[in-house]
Amino acid sequence: MLPGHVAGFYRHEQMHFDLPRLASAAQARFIHDEVTHLDLDNQQVQMAGHPPLRFDLLSINLGGVPLGVSQHVIPVKPIGSFLPRWESIQGDIEPGARVVVVGGGAGGAELALAMRTALPASVRIRIACTELLPGFAEPARNLLRQVLNDRDVDLVEGFRVASATGQAITSIDGEQWPADHIFWVTGVSATPLLRESGLSLDDQGFVVVDEHLRSVSHPAVFAAGDVACLQGQQRPKSGVFAVREGPVLADNLTRALLKKPLRRYRAQEKFLVLMGTGNKRGIASRGEFAVQGRWVWWWKHWIDTRFMRRFAPPIAVPPTEFDLPAAFKADAPDPMRCGGCGAKLGASPLLRALARLPDQNFSQVALGIGDDAALIRSTGDLLLTVDGFRSLISDPYLFGRITAHHSLNDVLAMGGRGVSALALATVPLMAEAMMEDDLYQMLQGAVDVLNQHGVPLVGGHSAEGAELSLALTISGELNGRVALSKGGLQLNQKLIVTKPLGTGVLLAANMRGRLPGSSLKNLISSLDTSNASGVEVLIDCGATAMTDVSGFGLAGHLSEMTRASGLGADVELSRVPQLTEALSLLEDGVFSSLQANNLQALVDYTGVDEGAAAVQLLADPQTAGGMLAGIPADRVTECLMRLNEAGYTQAAVIGSVTAAGLRLLD
Repeated sequence: MLPGHVAGFYRHEQMHFDLPRLASAAQARFIHDEVTHLDLDNQQVQMAGHPPLRFDLLSINLGGVPLGVSQHVIPVKPIGSFLPRWESIQGDIEPGARVVVVGGGAGGAELALAMRTALPASVRIRIACTELLPGFAEPARNLLRQVLNDRDVDLVEGFRVASATGQAITSIDGEQWPADHIFWVTGVSATPLLRESGLSLDDQGFVVVDEHLRSVSHPAVFAAGDVACLQGQQRPKSGVFAVREGPVLADNLTRALLKKPLRRYRAQEKFLVLMGTGNKRGIASRGEFAVQGRWVWWWKHWIDTRFMRRFAPPIAVPPTEFDLPAAFKADAPDPMRCGGCGAKLGASPLLRALARLPDQNFSQVALGIGDDAALIRSTGDLLLTVDGFRSLISDPYLFGRITAHHSLNDVLAMGGRGVSALALATVPLMAEAMMEDDLYQMLQGAVDVLNQHGVPLVGGHSAEGAELSLALTISGELNGRVALSKGGLQLNQKLIVTKPLGTGVLLAANMRGRLPGSSLKNLISSLDTSNASGVEVLIDCGATAMTDVSGFGLAGHLSEMTRASGLGADVELSRVPQLTEALSLLEDGVFSSLQANNLQALVDYTGVDEGAAAVQLLADPQTAGGMLAGIPADRVTECLMRLNEAGYTQAAVIGSVTAAGLRLLD
């Protein structure tokens, strides 16, 4: 559907799966990160922004990367990189420009014809290739040559590109063509990641798999799609095979876990190819047969859109029940679980998980993890707070990070810094290795954030429970500062909030499978942002009162501040920053379970229209929310500028401190 998008027939979202929502519907964890290494000896996947992830079975579906790419060309793969570049330059391709598509396969031809539709008629479009439609029969080639000629797309065969610059491409024979924009749609090679893995690979670096889609060298590894080379069944790199491999792969992953015989995959030798020609017409080819017409495009459109609808929300994935082998049942944990200290995690998995965490060698720690209690050196008054919750996302490492940010906020809001942390970690009952890994992933996330703030994890407690959860007790100190309490607001100050509202409703939507993946990405970015730098800016700019916007919502926390200060406030609803989708979800009736209780705080306010989404947003319970502070009016411009420079790009002045009363203004 990519060429159809380039031609303007499909919107971006029509040709993309929403992977986070798919994973949620399948009750699968979704981890968004870049894989950097496959440690097959230790059965771990190493990532750029996460700790290593253990596996029992690994399925590799990485696709391929384009061959021969230079800095002067625009590769079509991966599509996620191509689309932003195409959208950014499409409007800059001027009449008379010279566009070259390198690659004469079906993908290159479709892209060139789609560009013919999308670009001005005066733009010259050429296809440079060694051969048109390699692997296809002559009838299909002849039809395509005729279409290219009719649609004014130049075709030069026998042109093997040796180099490309910003102005031209040159063949191995020295022939040169001028080119203003070069699009690369050649064959693919495997990612270098695989060459370092120890897997058995073919000459192009693809994973050699047997008829069960299982690696011929590593039984715990499966592969499918372009990244796989089927031993004895070599076929072109085509999505046709990837789609047909899917059900066999899914079944075999389950069968491998259950020690059952695997299914065989047989790749068809002849297959149907439907190519769009950029004008809502198409060419159908299978073996020696080829035909064209408008009906071909509509046939292709029907197949593609029907396929996409299968994965569009709402997504219903039926539960699967397995007849577990006796060996599995024998190794399963005792279903009768004890309470009290009998509900702790076993010493072995606990110690292994703790041993994998970074060292906690901080000067304030005299005795830390391993003793009955931590011994912390302190020179002044201590701040103490505790916070935590059950897992709000499926990624345990990110959950640990978010919990740490949220728990540190209470100390930061007082103008203090953290000194030490204690953890209460609850892990659901699973196989011991899985419980150990969940505990490690969650604690590693928390420790990574705590260490960034100079706060050692000095101890805690673990327990079995119904679901993954984490709570942190944070001790802190003021470092000679006067504590910023909620009661320090002053008349005529301006109210600044550092982060957008909406985490509560977005998390509620995500748990219901209603949050688009793009909005989930923005949500995680907000949740995983520390308030430490923002607090320093607010204090430097004269803040006299501060609180973190958390579970009771902005309305509830502002009510606490004004009540403690004996003052009032005006809040301008139009200035309150919000996360994308927050208002539309509230309008659709999506609320956090705490929303109804939080709305009671609005009885303190005048000008309230509880039906308005902007008002409801004030009661939205925030996780790892921003800071709400009172700032002298003459420091506001400086404060916002510095907050923006520190990364709080949605920080905003939302109102003023008044003599009495709480008002909501449009």
